[in-house]
Amino acid sequence: MSRKIRILIKVNIIFMILLIPSIGIINLASAAQISSIIAYSPDGKGYIEELSSGKQLIHMEGSPYEMGYQQGYLDPISVERLASVDWFKNVVLNLLEAEDWILLFIMKKVLNYNRLMSEVGSVVDEPTIAAVAAQSTDNLDMLLDKLFILCHELVAYNSIYVPQEFLDEIQGVADGATDAGHPVSYEEVLLLNMGMDALLALAYPVVEPYLFWMDLFSFLSCSGYVAQGAATTDGHTIMGRHWQFTSYVTHEEMILMEYCPDSGNQFLSTSCAGFVGVTSAMNDQGLGIGNDMVPAQDCNPANFGMGTLLTARYVMQYTNQLSEAINFITTHTRGCSWIYGIGDGRNGETGGVALETSTNYYRVRDMTYTRPWWAIFSFNTIEKKSDLVTYTNHYIYYRMNDLADSTAIDDSVDRYTWLTNLALDMYGTLDLDSGSVLIDYLHPPNYGYYGSDLTQPVGCAVTCWDLTTLEAKALFGYYNDDWVYRSL
Repeated sequence: MSRKIRILIKVNIIFMILLIPSIGIINLASAAQISSIIAYSPDGKGYIEELSSGKQLIHMEGSPYEMGYQQGYLDPISVERLASVDWFKNVVLNLLEAEDWILLFIMKKVLNYNRLMSEVGSVVDEPTIAAVAAQSTDNLDMLLDKLFILCHELVAYNSIYVPQEFLDEIQGVADGATDAGHPVSYEEVLLLNMGMDALLALAYPVVEPYLFWMDLFSFLSCSGYVAQGAATTDGHTIMGRHWQFTSYVTHEEMILMEYCPDSGNQFLSTSCAGFVGVTSAMNDQGLGIGNDMVPAQDCNPANFGMGTLLTARYVMQYTNQLSEAINFITTHTRGCSWIYGIGDGRNGETGGVALETSTNYYRVRDMTYTRPWWAIFSFNTIEKKSDLVTYTNHYIYYRMNDLADSTAIDDSVDRYTWLTNLALDMYGTLDLDSGSVLIDYLHPPNYGYYGSDLTQPVGCAVTCWDLTTLEAKALFGYYNDDWVYRSL
């Protein structure tokens, strides 16, 4: 069944009847706008808009609870499908691309009783740890169930780090979806927005020592770049972001999400209903952000903070320039390693960085960074342009790998090389359109990475932002679909 049919289509007839007398003669522009809106939320503020590409956008505005309710009510099937045990388990299985016996070995190490007591015993009680600890007779499905329970516990504790307004919004999502006929709990939506940090902070310290021998995270990864100045055709700041994640369910539920909150900045996100946090977004101040996985041992699953999705969301809503975004991320509690790609196109700090973070360390790799000649054991940066920065899933700033105990897998190094070399080939020609081609560098059949089938789903979205003009292009769904265009 197609997304259009599955989406809850509830045009508010009473709202339209009341509205028409106040309109009088409707001009053509207004008529076109009205005809593109296919569903309203009960309060008349939120709506789903049909875009020219055939894709859709959810518009939300108002208080945190109102925006959450609008999101959940307008696209409840997406919320129900993603805020579920089924989706969570499939993320884990896709996260670690390996044979079942390897997965079983790793899961038992992750859920080892003594390890759990040491790592999370300060925030999870001993009876719960005993219940979720791996037993010799556990199969993979049983271990996934235990991991799911433990992540729920860690997310519930770490919600103390989340601003109340985001928790209110999460409650709104759950209530909206439930009222639309697809019951979802607050706890399930909370896990969707914070669970990845709990999961990765638990798994990274176990998995990372094996990455020298096997690329366990090959197919769940991300890529990005920021370009400005001479790298572009008109001096604009262009940012690309490929959210490389599991296509399971998400390729069917991807949508543009437009936020107009009562306080803070407006912003646009490429995401799915259910996510209050963001993975790829641009705000009306010209800031863009994305978050890339980077396996490291320097993690703290007991206190991982609000998690990367809600951290990026806060940056979009409440920071206005590059330095503010960096300061917020680096001064708040972090318990999982991430690389944040951040671009700024407007407020006097134009440019971009790859902000490399772990629990106890961070480094800001800006456009001027080059590896010191003496740091021969650090990974090399090959862009070497003062108005370009590229990043995938390994630390490049010298010593960051040593400090955070991180290994660069071959897959990440390969993608960094391909992306950067293409960016250098396209140097001086980048704008919104050509920048979209650049960030879609893995488009089939390029490099043989995804094969040659253009009918396969995109996992999960490819987005390009012009952070100066506040324009966006995104590709999601399937590789042979049309790109979506939107501006703020």
